Amino acid sequence: MEHKITNWKDLKPTENNFNFTFDVLDAVWNDLLKEPFSAKSLFYAMSGAKGFGKTFLICLLALYLVCNFKDYNAQLAKYIYASAKESYYKTMKKVMNLLKEEYEVTVIDFIGQNKVALIKEFNSESKCAWVFENGREINVIGFDNTSKWEGVPAATGEIGMFAIDEVIPLNEEIIDEADYVYKLVNLMTQVVRGQNLTTCLEPLPELKGIKPLPFNKNKTWQMYKKHYILFGFNNHDTSHPIYQMFMDEIAPLTDEVKEELDKNAVSYREDPTFLNMGATVIRGTTAINKANLNPKVLELGEGIKERWPETYNTLFKGDENQMQIDKYAYRKDLLENAQFFNKEDFYWDETKKFWFDQIRIGSDYADGGESGDDAVTMLIGFELDAITGIVKGVYILNELSISTKKFKNMEDKVESIANFINDKTRSYEFGSARAKFEDHIRFKIGADSRTVKDFLIGILERNHQMNREMLERNFTCFISSGSKGWKIESRHYMWKRLLNEKKLFFANELKVIKKIQGVDVLVKKHGYLYDELFRCTLHPDKKIRDERPKRNKLDAINAAEHAISYFRYNLFV
Repeated sequence: MEHKITNWKDLKPTENNFNFTFDVLDAVWNDLLKEPFSAKSLFYAMSGAKGFGKTFLICLLALYLVCNFKDYNAQLAKYIYASAKESYYKTMKKVMNLLKEEYEVTVIDFIGQNKVALIKEFNSESKCAWVFENGREINVIGFDNTSKWEGVPAATGEIGMFAIDEVIPLNEEIIDEADYVYKLVNLMTQVVRGQNLTTCLEPLPELKGIKPLPFNKNKTWQMYKKHYILFGFNNHDTSHPIYQMFMDEIAPLTDEVKEELDKNAVSYREDPTFLNMGATVIRGTTAINKANLNPKVLELGEGIKERWPETYNTLFKGDENQMQIDKYAYRKDLLENAQFFNKEDFYWDETKKFWFDQIRIGSDYADGGESGDDAVTMLIGFELDAITGIVKGVYILNELSISTKKFKNMEDKVESIANFINDKTRSYEFGSARAKFEDHIRFKIGADSRTVKDFLIGILERNHQMNREMLERNFTCFISSGSKGWKIESRHYMWKRLLNEKKLFFANELKVIKKIQGVDVLVKKHGYLYDELFRCTLHPDKKIRDERPKRNKLDAINAAEHAISYFRYNLFV
């Protein structure tokens, strides 16, 4: 049976904490953040304005925990190691100097590179760390040098804290977002898997503050010795899946939250059930750290507020900002006008099927290879005006996206598409006669994928007993060029007009969740098509979406256009 720790002495406190007591931490820690950090959550996510002080708090917490517990280690990360080393090294020195000057904490006095130093300091291109006398350490890492730390166990105790500041880097490009998310979740698992760290979620007096909390004068800060996984977010790219997993799911930036930020400079939400471990999400404005900022910063802010109010709201109030939104083809239109619906609203109990006026399937096939393209197939419903036949609504119902890495041969990929078509079409009926869609499938694929079309017809006939005559009649190819083609310019503005007229609807069931190291991670909140439209950038000269190789991911967009092309002349009045 696991031993439940209820005493301070059982938490393996150090004999020498360099005078870094909890009273000192209580004095230095931002008062506005004591209540959220009284939670028992494993995860903490912080996002907000410039001057929040996230890096300082991360370094302060890591230093306290490693100074005070023999079995505690911390990893401080950024996407790029060079950036992590520069930021964390300087901030940690700032923390140590402040503690020495104002509270007589002697950590900095015992740092050295020789064998007798109680704390050995490293600051090189290959290692940045502070290693204490028994081997526990604060280690600075980057996701571009994983060979230095991934899978490497702590020499003493366990890794108790993992923190990554600027999860969404402003100046570095994330080369492979899926790989980055995988590594982040993998690290979460590594932090909590070891059994050599003593923890306690009982309120101990040794970890209880003395200063009253700002918004609850009857309480003081209660800290716990536990695992900490901290994320510090910039607020400039809210499409990142890790941002969405924490900020959007637990503490979306609602009007209520904005009012709290205006009033208190901080707003937080706690979800004790998140991933069975609990998460606390904190948003803050520049005023959260007002005591440590030059007053001129706030004066400058007032000047910026008068001239550039949107910039002020982002930099000083912590509003979410889609950086350079004008460079995106559809982002502004999506954020303002995208519509969402529940498929159940279109479900008929008597037939056990979903009903729409018309339904179409579009597919964009890719062999993959080095191109990185995926094969996407999409089922779309249409609401039509009963008199004119003009499209009143385009409903994104089901999506299948097959990664280039999933199948090694064409046969498996095409069979997967056929299975998707068979499975999904049997759930729908259409038109006034309520015809079964599986008996009247209308499908369109790119003109360069005629062979795939023929293979699909064969598989659907052999494996799923579909009528070959119907399939050959209704499976056609999309044409994008020539006199009969639907040119890119028209397709580009079709999306903008659909959105501006509020005619594009996304099913709430489209969210894409991937299991990474046993953890369910929401990677696309509104599905593949929404994600591609959201990220799609403009061509710098043509002012339509950029279709040059490797500029945009367009697989889902193309698939949807193939389906919508059936109604290209009836989309608008």
